[in-house]
Amino acid sequence: MEIDNVEEEEFVLSRNYFLAKDLAASGKKSTHKLSDIDIVDEQELRAAALDIEPKHEKEIASLINSYKSLYSKWVFELRCGFGLLMYGFGSKKVLLEDFASTALNEYSVVVINGYLQSVNIKQVVITLAEVLWDQLKSKRQTASKNLPKAQQPFNSRSMDDLLAFLDGSKVGENDCFVCVVIHNIDGPGLRDFETQQCLAQIASCTHIRLIASIDHVNAPLCMYTFLILNYISIIT
Repeated sequence: MEIDNVEEEEFVLSRNYFLAKDLAASGKKSTHKLSDIDIVDEQELRAAALDIEPKHEKEIASLINSYKSLYSKWVFELRCGFGLLMYGFGSKKVLLEDFASTALNEYSVVVINGYLQSVNIKQVVITLAEVLWDQLKSKRQTASKNLPKAQQPFNSRSMDDLLAFLDGSKVGENDCFVCVVIHNIDGPGLRDFETQQCLAQIASCTHIRLIASIDHVNAPLCMYTFLILNYISIIT
């Protein structure tokens, strides 16, 4: 008797399944197309975004001010050869740019928008080498004999040669360095293993000071973060 009940239940379930499939197949398909969607004008969207009232302005301003009180400490860390790595919720872009423009105005600063897919790491290293070269030339106390007489164009030099120049002791002036501000060092254009390895080498160079932010939600779990952390002291 129980076997018959089980078989009857299975039959009902099977029948309902095929009935549902038939009903779904016979249903009318939507005639709407993607092109029928009324897309909002970009200018109208921007205007609407400006009307959105910002939240927690006072709290954000208070937090930024608390970080500004640490600027002198951060500069001291940079002068000692350390780097800075900013992490946490929210954008760090405004804070880093304010720090660079107010506390690092005595130093050469190169800003890299790591959140852009088009970032070229070789071009970044070439730029750093050129900035360091110009800085060394402008140092009055640097003897001309300490600099190579015939300087090969940096854009024709290999990556190893460029990194050797940024890390070399032959250029003199151990206190001469370039500050590199990288917004989103874990960005899509910098996230691959080879690029992160190159960034770690840049961070370890004698004449480079790296100030960066990480924004990827899983950054602490990713291998590339640990490559960078080998050479950067987490300050905040």
